[in-house]
Amino acid sequence: MVRWRNECGRPGWFGPAGGVELGMGKRTGKRRTGKQKVGQQMAGEQMAGKQKVGKETAGWKSGSGRGDRRRNWVDLCIVLLTSGVVIAAYLAVMGGMSQSGSSGGGSGEVSGGELLLQTLLGALTEYGVFGLGITIVCAVRRESFRSFGLKWEKLGVTVLLSALACAPAFVSMLFRNEVHSYLPFQTVNFTKQVLEAGVPVSLVGMVIIAASWGFFEGFSYVVIAERVNRLFPVRRVWLNAGAAAGGAICLVVHAVLGLAPETFVVGLCDFIIIYGMLAVRDYTGNAWGCVLIYFFFWNALV
Repeated sequence: MVRWRNECGRPGWFGPAGGVELGMGKRTGKRRTGKQKVGQQMAGEQMAGKQKVGKETAGWKSGSGRGDRRRNWVDLCIVLLTSGVVIAAYLAVMGGMSQSGSSGGGSGEVSGGELLLQTLLGALTEYGVFGLGITIVCAVRRESFRSFGLKWEKLGVTVLLSALACAPAFVSMLFRNEVHSYLPFQTVNFTKQVLEAGVPVSLVGMVIIAASWGFFEGFSYVVIAERVNRLFPVRRVWLNAGAAAGGAICLVVHAVLGLAPETFVVGLCDFIIIYGMLAVRDYTGNAWGCVLIYFFFWNALV
């Protein structure tokens, strides 16, 4: 007998009659059917695997995956604990200074170097409350600040909508007759002294003030809201869990630092600013509105 391959590509044998070929044909047909079943089963398993991977990937991007949810909770804890530690240290230092009777604000002339040092210490405290935690999180997760929406696209729409979020607070201040002058960062303790100190000191001092009381204070809410939205995604544009959390955090932090709004209306207006700017950022994908509010509105009107 001579081994050969038949037309179907399967091994066969030369035999005395063609019945073997017919038998082989029957067997091949059965084998074909079995192969088709195996192929269909394997294709189904592959499709199920792809769907599972797709779901896991989508869950990771939206923050619904178990591992990603854990990372988001850890990131929020890092930010909040860092801010809490800095606030506690600040209150302890201020309490010790008040008990010792040293106010640190003598009426004597302060040199430019001493003024910059005081400004830097105050800015480091502000950065510790609002910027240190998000810097640690972004460094650990290898996320750049630009990835949160610091870009040029839709900048005009973002600025316009963010300004509308400030409108209730501005109208409220007008009704209470609290708008007398405008100067960015003028409510910061060091601004007027820095501006009166001359060009080298004023330039460096204003950069320090703008970085801490402007950029990091506004941008911190963007990072926090991003993590909260990953944990509690809402599919509606203006219903935003991260924006609500940012507004609540703003009111709590300012209350602890003794800068709490004195009336319910003022507190509500502050909440609208934070909620509005974060909702705008989510709507346009541009985060500059959150920063520019702190540059040109939040500490500018007196």
